[in-house]
Amino acid sequence: MIFKIIYMFFAGYVNLSIEGFFVERFINICMNKKIVLQDLHRENNTYIKVKILKSDFKEIRHIAKKTKCKVKIEKKAGVPFYINKYRKRKIFVIAILVIAIFIFSLTKFIWNIEVIGNEKISKEEIIELVSEYGINQGKLKSSINDEKISNAIRLKRDDLSWIGINIKGTNAIITIREAIETPEIIDKNEICNIIATKDATISKIVVQSGTARVAVGDEVKKGDILVEGVMEGQNTGNRAVHSEADVYGKSYYEKEKKESFVQNIKSKTGNEEQKNEICINKFKINFNKGVSKFENYDTISTSKKIKLFSNFYLPIEIKKTTNIEIVNEQKVYSEEELKEKIEKELEEELEKEYEISKYDAKNKKRETEVNLEDDGITVKLMYEIQEEIGTKAN
Repeated sequence: MIFKIIYMFFAGYVNLSIEGFFVERFINICMNKKIVLQDLHRENNTYIKVKILKSDFKEIRHIAKKTKCKVKIEKKAGVPFYINKYRKRKIFVIAILVIAIFIFSLTKFIWNIEVIGNEKISKEEIIELVSEYGINQGKLKSSINDEKISNAIRLKRDDLSWIGINIKGTNAIITIREAIETPEIIDKNEICNIIATKDATISKIVVQSGTARVAVGDEVKKGDILVEGVMEGQNTGNRAVHSEADVYGKSYYEKEKKESFVQNIKSKTGNEEQKNEICINKFKINFNKGVSKFENYDTISTSKKIKLFSNFYLPIEIKKTTNIEIVNEQKVYSEEELKEKIEKELEEELEKEYEISKYDAKNKKRETEVNLEDDGITVKLMYEIQEEIGTKAN
C-alpha cells in the first residue's frame, strides 16, 4: 500500500468527482481499459468520487464524454504538478536548492558543544580543554578522532576518570565522570606519624599508639606533627610504630564589617529596554545600535542557539540584552535593621569562603560583636569550629 501511495505522489494524481446517470457504465469502461480507480467512493447512484493517475486523465475525459457524465477536478497533487506550478518561478526554485545545499553542507561541521556529568569542573573549562584537541565550533566532523582525543585527555587530567565524545548531528556531546579523591591508605604495619590537616588549637587528644607531641591548648599549623610514630620505654628504649590517635582541634573563622545608617541603595523603576543581536558564527548583526537611554541600569543577557532538530544546531545564535533602569535612593536604617543586614552579608561571605554550613551544630559555636558608633555600627561575626584535624602521613 505504501509503495502505491509513493508511486502516485511521484507520478502525480487527480481527485475527481463524476456525476451522471451512466456512472456504472463509466466504471466498467475504465476497468476494461485497465484504468485504476483509486479510493472509489460512491455517494449515490449517480455520483462518485475517485482518485486517478495524472497520465489517465485524458482518457477519463473521453470516457466521461462517451457515457454523458460530468467530470469535476477536486484536487491536483504530486511532483509533476509542483514542478509545473513553480516552473515560472525559477529564482524561487534556485533559492530553495541553494538553501538545501547550504543546510546539507552545515551538517558536516560541529556547531554546538554540550557538556554532561560535570559538577566541580566548569562547562567552560571542559569546552576549553577539548578545543585544545581540535573539538570546537566550525570543526569538520570527519577530521575528529574521538577515541584518540578521549585517551589523550584522560592521560592529561587526573581529575577525570572517564570522558566520552559522541557526535550527533552538528552537536558534540562531551560526557565526563569526575575522579573521586581517595585518601592515601597507609598499611597498619607501616611506620607513620599523625599530622595536622589545618591550623587549629588542640581541644582533645587520645593516643592509642605513638607519642603525643602536642597538648590540649597548643596552637598548631597545618603539617605539624601531632603524634609521632615512636613508643618511648624506659627499659626497651625507643621503637618505631604505626601511630593511632584521635586528635580534635578548634578553628576560628571571623569577619568584620562597618556600615553607615544612611546608605545609597539601588532601586528599580520598572522601565526596561531590550536590544537584540544575531551572531552567525563570528559575524554579528546588531539591531539596536547606540547607547542606552537610561543613565543607570543593570543588564541581563541571554542567548539561544538555533536548531532544526534535537541535535541539529545551526551556526546562528540570538542574543537578547535587557537593560533595567535603576535609580539611587537614600535609605536610613535603624540599628536593628543595619545589624541584621551586616550579619547576613558576613554569613554569606564566610559560607562562600569556608563552607560553614557543612559543620554539625553541636561542633559549631557562633558569636557576634556589635559596636555602636555615631554614624553607623561595626559587626564582627565569629565561628568556633571543632573537628578532627589529624591524618596519617609517612
